[in-house]
Amino acid sequence: MWNSYASAATRYRELVKDLNFDEKSVLDVGCGFGDIIPFIFSKCDSFEYTGVDFTKEFIEKAKNKYPGFRFINGNYFKNPLRKKFDFIICCGALNGNYGKKTERFRKEAIRIMFRHCKEAIAFNMAGGISPDNKKKSIIYYADSLKLLVYCAKFSKKIILRNHYNKKDFTLVIFK
Repeated sequence: MWNSYASAATRYRELVKDLNFDEKSVLDVGCGFGDIIPFIFSKCDSFEYTGVDFTKEFIEKAKNKYPGFRFINGNYFKNPLRKKFDFIICCGALNGNYGKKTERFRKEAIRIMFRHCKEAIAFNMAGGISPDNKKKSIIYYADSLKLLVYCAKFSKKIILRNHYNKKDFTLVIFK
């Protein structure tokens, strides 16, 4: 979860900024309470939304908060849904620190999301250019430039936003 609603709102706006959700299917990986839904609605009137999160309590709250949408309790990166979605978004769910396995996990997660999207993926992470990682932190700050180079293997149509927060960035990768 984010430190404040204001910081989450900034990240949600950055995730949805370049995507046309009208009449499209959206998968929100690590959806939490589903609070990105109003930000998608701010851009269009009709979309199909599915949220997935491995925290059961988050899913239960999301179902109560946004009853018209689909929410699934599960680990998307271990068991991706078979359905392909127009857009896959992921807000902060890749921030965990898994030691030496962190970078490999993130790359595999990005590959899985890109393979299962029809139009684009958008994700954000803690980090930036040449981030400083503390060994005992639960958050592993990603190097946005290294991830940009990795993501360029999938597509040359990429947006990197590094400007809205000194310790956060967003990547959008189009098919």
